[in-house]
Amino acid sequence: MKLFASDLDKTLIHSYKTAQPGDICVELKDGKKLSYMTHEAQKTLRNICSHPDIAFTPVTTRSTEQYERIHLFDNYVPHLAAAANGGVLLIDGESDKEWYAQSQQLIRNSLPVMDEGMRILEKDPDVSFEIRIVDGMFVFTKSGNTDATKKRLSDALDKSQVMIYNIGEKIYIFPAVLTKGRAVERLVQRFGFTGVICAGDSEFDISMLEIADIAYYPLGLAEYVSSKNGIGFDETHRRFADSLLEDFEKRCYDEVGRCIKDK
Repeated sequence: MKLFASDLDKTLIHSYKTAQPGDICVELKDGKKLSYMTHEAQKTLRNICSHPDIAFTPVTTRSTEQYERIHLFDNYVPHLAAAANGGVLLIDGESDKEWYAQSQQLIRNSLPVMDEGMRILEKDPDVSFEIRIVDGMFVFTKSGNTDATKKRLSDALDKSQVMIYNIGEKIYIFPAVLTKGRAVERLVQRFGFTGVICAGDSEFDISMLEIADIAYYPLGLAEYVSSKNGIGFDETHRRFADSLLEDFEKRCYDEVGRCIKDK
């Protein structure tokens, strides 16, 4: 069986801010529609998920709570999903205690540095949001001046133990070992997958794209991905999700010996 490990936000799903007529809502919070998929992407993903030789596995930086709001299509829960940047493994929707205990062991040396980072953020005049520990795995907040906040953190923290990222106004402090690539390696080790296909759109995803047998990403990420088997897509006229899933489905005949479309 092959592992199809995919990011969610801006990879398979997109925000209500960029939704188009006909897109399908896949995330609600307090009655508000937050995330969508195109009809084409949903249909193709449904076909992929029905294939007996493909293990579709979301790998997301979202917290467990945020991940659980997503329903990609009716009456479907992925058998495997990795949340909190790989720190949490959900099996049929339930957190796996063994995986989480292993994650806690992996990040133990980074915890004092993360605590130091939180103390810095608490004094940071640019922080504009509460400082959270996401699923016990990493630090998250928001800043009105991310460059200044990142510099304060970078100047003070041991970067052999933590990674500091931002996307827009969001600031993250991750344990250095808590990467999506490490999560994919752990999945392969535990479940014995014979091949890995990965899809992602941001620097959070590079570590898993680098180790994939086939790596899907938007062209804007191409300069950061050195994978020999990388496939980049131009998002100018078509959503990334539609392009990558269509290509995955077409390649499936050669990859697993059976065409998904024939199912």
